[in-house]
Amino acid sequence: MRKMLFLLLSGAIFGACSSDKDRVPVFVKNVVMPPDSWVFAPGDGVTVSAEGFEADDEIMLEIHWQESAEGFAPEGYAKGVRGIVTVRSATSVTFLAPGHYPASTVRVLLLRRGRMMPLGKIRVANGTPKAEALYGISKSDTDETLIERIDLSTGGVTRVATLGIGRGIACAVGLPGSGWIYGVCSGSMAGFDLTMNYYDDFGYRNSLLAGHISDSSVGLLSYNAERLTLTTQSATRSPSPAPVSWQVPDEVVQTLAVQPFVRVGSDLLLAQRNADGTCAPLVLRVYGGAGPGEAVGADAMIPFWTVVASADEPDRMVQAGGYAVSAGGKTQLRLFNAAGDGAFGETLAEVPGTALSVTEYAPDKDSLEIYLLCEADGMRRIHVYDALKKTQRTLPGEFGCSEIVMAK
Repeated sequence: MRKMLFLLLSGAIFGACSSDKDRVPVFVKNVVMPPDSWVFAPGDGVTVSAEGFEADDEIMLEIHWQESAEGFAPEGYAKGVRGIVTVRSATSVTFLAPGHYPASTVRVLLLRRGRMMPLGKIRVANGTPKAEALYGISKSDTDETLIERIDLSTGGVTRVATLGIGRGIACAVGLPGSGWIYGVCSGSMAGFDLTMNYYDDFGYRNSLLAGHISDSSVGLLSYNAERLTLTTQSATRSPSPAPVSWQVPDEVVQTLAVQPFVRVGSDLLLAQRNADGTCAPLVLRVYGGAGPGEAVGADAMIPFWTVVASADEPDRMVQAGGYAVSAGGKTQLRLFNAAGDGAFGETLAEVPGTALSVTEYAPDKDSLEIYLLCEADGMRRIHVYDALKKTQRTLPGEFGCSEIVMAK
């Protein structure tokens, strides 16, 4: 009898322990969520009120959508999404409604020291990235940074965001489908989320330049102890490759033009502005080695990528690199032979003005457009060269931006 009572008592104790372990924690009380009828736009502030929030509490999101949109599968979900908290106190937390997903129901959870408490649900409107567009970036008279969308047909300009002082973006790079414009600000990797109207400083100090590495990753070049180091940041959850570095003297680094670098095959194309009035390509080989290309008299030199007919198979197109070279008030798009003698090759096109920024856009398989922001006689215009159709045009109007980038 005593043995039976002991077993029953043990079972009750272990059952209670198991129940305590699985019980949902209660960190805050009297939770007040926004009304169920509200539908938030991506980037809207969402405030949850309750008693007992702590300073290091985080918000986690589980996002569920029902209908396919922009390539997403029906009835999809995303878990483990960290909410962007903008305001917190002992009685409330405000975070940004998530972007990048179709119209969805979002489960909101409070994360505290590894454990999570459900707070409730909200509804969020469609936040998938919009169609790819051309954006201009410029400084205002008050040192704020302006981001504007430029209409490719009319040249019309629409303000997207005004970033506060100290929140700039240089070497702007847009990864298609990411919904972000990435770049560098004061030595850090920075970015602007186009779907949530949100600016972020990602860190990675000593960053000099940004550039495309692949369709889903951006690269950062940092400099320390006479070494340029390439760090790759993926826009997906795939692991980033190990950093690659090159021994480059400080006097060379000081001449680098602050423009996005371009990757062509296993080469990174950068540009130097020399004290003698010349500019020169600088090639960093991903598998080792670095060296300059042909120096030419120029006011500006900016790398770009394009496609050309293969020398071995003329019916097949292959990627090639080139530079927009400005001299005498004109800019030429010139091919560059990085793999050979480092000399310039064919001139693809010529436009008026000195190049300030270059970006590429491939709307379909039959077009590859190279956009050039150029300045002539105090006016800035955007010229477009289609590398496949071999045509040129100029967008209507004048522009006040100092940098352009294609992004979606």
